Amino acid sequence: MSEWTDELKSDVVAAYKEAKPTPENTMDIVVKLAEDFEKTPNGVRMVLTKEGAYIKKVAAKAAASGGKTGGTRVNKAEAIAALAATISAEGKDADDEILSRLTGKAANYFNEVIKSILSDAATE
Repeated sequence: MSEWTDELKSDVVAAYKEAKPTPENTMDIVVKLAEDFEKTPNGVRMVLTKEGAYIKKVAAKAAASGGKTGGTRVNKAEAIAALAATISAEGKDADDEILSRLTGKAANYFNEVIKSILSDAATE
């Protein structure tokens, strides 16, 4: 697979927006783009998230209950993509092999900790 160039990222974001993503079809679009651009769905989702274009999928249970799940279950793929985007935004390499081993809750936790540290550092 080729590297993510700025042009490739722009092309993926443009194709995603052209597909008119909704919370219901976002994952189908990501999978299709991954196939079209010969990338992984997680890679495509990470680029879209980092560019602020990704629309989160609504969990079936959350949609049925009006958005309240009553639990603390999180979407692992989305949590890992968000953590990878935070790491990448700081110019660091997000190791997909390591990140894929995290639970969704762990990915959310580390993402919030990193963001908090970065926020604290920015205010000093």
